[in-house]
Formats: sequence, structure tokens, C-alpha cells
Amino acid sequence: MLVVGVLCLVNGASGPGPLKLVGHSVAAVIALVLQRVADRRVGKAAVGAGVGVLVVAGVAFSLLWWF
Repeated sequence: MLVVGVLCLVNGASGPGPLKLVGHSVAAVIALVLQRVADRRVGKAAVGAGVGVLVVAGVAFSLLWWF
């Protein structure tokens, strides 16, 4: 997303906008942290973190791609 944003800025095209650029970055960091927890823990903590990754991905998809 950052590369596309920079390319659009350089070429004068309308790009994804700052909200989508920041939103994707924040969602990616949160998902990576949750995935790390899911990989390193067992039991309910691992399941909860795994579900959290799916929730973050779903929220990011619905808010940052459809709207």
C-alpha cells in the first residue's frame, strides 16, 4: 500500500489516501503480533490469538477495501 501511495503521489493520480495507508499498516502490525502469540503459546491463548488474526483481517478487509 505504501508503494502504491507513493507512486500515485508522484504521478499525480488519486491514491488510496492517508486513512487507508495508516489503517493497513496498523492492521498488519496487530495481526503480526497476534500471530506471534498464536505461534508461541498453547491452549486458549493460542486459539484466542488465532481468532484475533482472523478478526483483524476481516475488519481491515471490510473497512479498508469496501468503503
